[in-house]
Amino acid sequence: MKSKDMSYYMKSVIGLLFMFGFGLLPPIEPLTSLGMQIAGIFIGLIFLLCLVDIVWPSMLGLIALGMTEYCSVEEAISSGFGSELVWMMLIILVLAEAINMSGLGEVIARWLITRRFLNKRPVLFTLVYIIGLGLCSLLVSSTAAVIMGWVIFYDIADMVGYKKGDRYSTLMILGTFMSCIMYEGLFAFQSWWLVLGETFRDMTGYGINYVTYFILGFIIETLINILFVLSMKYVFKCDFDKLNEVDIKKLEGEGELKLNFLHKFFLLCFGMIVAYVFVTIIYPPQWPFIALLNRITQSGWFAIVLCLAMIVRWKEKPALDFSKTASTGLSWNILMMCAAIIPVARALTSDATGMKEMLNNLLSPIFSGMNPVVFIITLIVMMMILTNVGSNMATGVVLMTVIIPFVGDYYFSPALVGMIIIFVATMGFILPGSSGMAPYLYGNDWIQVRDIYRYGLFYCLLFLICSVPVYLAASFII
Repeated sequence: MKSKDMSYYMKSVIGLLFMFGFGLLPPIEPLTSLGMQIAGIFIGLIFLLCLVDIVWPSMLGLIALGMTEYCSVEEAISSGFGSELVWMMLIILVLAEAINMSGLGEVIARWLITRRFLNKRPVLFTLVYIIGLGLCSLLVSSTAAVIMGWVIFYDIADMVGYKKGDRYSTLMILGTFMSCIMYEGLFAFQSWWLVLGETFRDMTGYGINYVTYFILGFIIETLINILFVLSMKYVFKCDFDKLNEVDIKKLEGEGELKLNFLHKFFLLCFGMIVAYVFVTIIYPPQWPFIALLNRITQSGWFAIVLCLAMIVRWKEKPALDFSKTASTGLSWNILMMCAAIIPVARALTSDATGMKEMLNNLLSPIFSGMNPVVFIITLIVMMMILTNVGSNMATGVVLMTVIIPFVGDYYFSPALVGMIIIFVATMGFILPGSSGMAPYLYGNDWIQVRDIYRYGLFYCLLFLICSVPVYLAASFII
């Protein structure tokens, strides 16, 4: 048996022993017998999700939960796959894939980077390029935006003479990648960010204000991009002069910057989803129209938008072909992890387990009375480390579980803590298994592994420099 196979089986056995065997041990006070069982399931599930696989550990996690006194197997499965969150994620993933397949993202990206005012302004061109591709990830997946950004950059490099190994090339590959994954995380009402948001609400009773979350994250990521590009010029001494030879007309392409009916329609669909989130948060719930929207619920509204996309036709075909789009757009890894993580995390923090009391006893000496500035810095650094060690969603749930008993000790709303954890969890990229996107970075032969560590850690430093002041300022408002 090959060493990799042996390692896989050994890790699987360890995870399963925690999942099904930990609860057989005598309870560690103040954990109850039920607490031991669910703690073992939680530890085993996180271990397997981070180091082994996604789908089969998620299934076994639900079965293990159903074999405890907390609920039956049927109830565990129902609470996982029957949750509103899985429904919303399914719809969002299909819509995002339809937008991606339409080519809308590339049209917008090329339009952004071919503005005339960027001619002969290489530093500004670089900044607009990185930010522009990042903003495109809000309309399509970060996967599509990253690949699109790299392909366009390869054309630029070939045009002006940049090569693999050039410092500018290396930092552009990393900068585009980070901008895409971080800006995509600003819409926390979709994909795995929504899982963390709903898990935090279940644990604390505090919902995430997605408008505030977006504004804070946008400010932080934009500041980082500005500092990153300035660092390219003044710290890492990149050669920007070659960009003066960029042929804007060639980048525009022939007819590629025109929006067709399908592009405009999907922009409308995406706008309807964003509008729902913003309108229901900003305007008073007693207004008749807002009351109607709240009655429909977010998941119902998402379904209405999806139905509209399937009803409208273009060139004698549905604008959104569900079967075709779902076959490539649905991420079963995300759906399965979501279905397992939420019920297990909810069970772990229930009053019957004793977990809250245990965490409070263990961590009180560390966090009790901690200065707010130190607390926010510690929280950011801890999440940075965790999200780069294991799955960003799974490790986000872990930190929430650990930190929640102490969030009430400060003058700011616990919701701010949830916002920090969710946004920082997006930064999984230092190690190959940090996130679903990290392998794309490691698989790009325009950047070497040592440069991922070197410049990646520098990027984390920039994040800390930009995020701490922003979150501290927000703490006096939220």
